[in-house]
Amino acid sequence: MPLHKNLLSKGFLAPNVEKHFHDHDETWIVLAGKAKAFEINRQGQRHEYVLEPGDVWMIEVGHEHGSEALTPDFKIAVFSGTIPPGSHKPGHYYMEKEKYIPSLELKKTPSSRYNM
Repeated sequence: MPLHKNLLSKGFLAPNVEKHFHDHDETWIVLAGKAKAFEINRQGQRHEYVLEPGDVWMIEVGHEHGSEALTPDFKIAVFSGTIPPGSHKPGHYYMEKEKYIPSLELKKTPSSRYNM
């Protein structure tokens, strides 16, 4: 994973974020303001949260999510998890259009790297 230099000193205003998903995990770090956020898991269950400064929201690959700012200064820093081969370029994608729910699976590759 890349190094994110000065991530907490940057960020951007996020007045309203429409429902969307990604082919990778995503993490929001709340820098200022307050918002009501939602997440819809792969089973279609909706969970709602209130995000405030200092909160870290980790959104699993394939979970639809979005937010509505409750204050005009709602500001977040965002970074993406590992983007696996075959994924869309980072951006907002919509299940109604894409017609799939992505997931990541652990692949255990045997190694003799540390056998002595």
